[in-house]
Parts: sequence; C-alpha cells; structure tokens
Amino acid sequence: MNRILAFIVEHMSFLWQGARFRIVSSMVSTSNGGDAVLLAESDGVRLRFVCDRGQLFLDLQPASARTDEWYSIDLLRRMYTGQREASAVLDASYAAFLEEHLDELEQRFAPAAWDETLAELAILKQRRAQEMFD
Repeated sequence: MNRILAFIVEHMSFLWQGARFRIVSSMVSTSNGGDAVLLAESDGVRLRFVCDRGQLFLDLQPASARTDEWYSIDLLRRMYTGQREASAVLDASYAAFLEEHLDELEQRFAPAAWDETLAELAILKQRRAQEMFD
C-alpha cells in the first residue's frame, strides 16, 4: 500500500483538489512483498490502483457501473492517441495523461456517453489482444 500512496502523493495529488475524489476501499496482503488495492471514486469515475508484485497499475470504470469490468490506463490513453502503449505499468506519464484528460474521461464514462465509449474500448481491447500475437 505504501507504493500506491507514495505514487499518488508524488504524481496525482490533483485527485483530491476540491474534494473531487474520495477513497472508498482498500485491501492489503502480505503475499508477493505486499500486494495492495486502493479504490478512489469521484461522481463520474472509479479508479483502482493495484500494486502487484511490486508493480503499480491503474484501471478505471464508470462510477455508476455495477460490473467487474475495468479498463486499464494504457487502453484509455490509446483511445486518445491511437498509439499502442509499450506497458501498462503506472508511471508519471500516465498520471499526467489522467490529469490532462480527467474531465473528458468523466464525461465519456457518464451514462449518456457510456455505450459509445464502451464500444470504442471493446475494439481497442480486441486490437490489443491481437497485437500480443503479432
């Protein structure tokens, strides 16, 4: 959990400005050197920070979602850039991307726009899966 919190403090303090996000859940285990999950949520989007075997990951879903489906930050950045990402490991560039596009992501994750966003993400997920075998 310390890795997640340290990363958020260093790169993502913008989440807490104006009380936009709140921590809604967390879980820590002692396996693999301390795996952890932290969930933060705004009115529009839910963030899942994961520390798995010492690597950090970030997934998003609509705050209104009642599903187990999450979308990784690399997939979301690809939705904007059209470029294949080299890694899904959370780094400062992904934090900067989220800060720059958070308002628009919340709009795209809103119920009124979600069906269109979901269709686009499904295409990108399929393309990413195919590229793993290229």
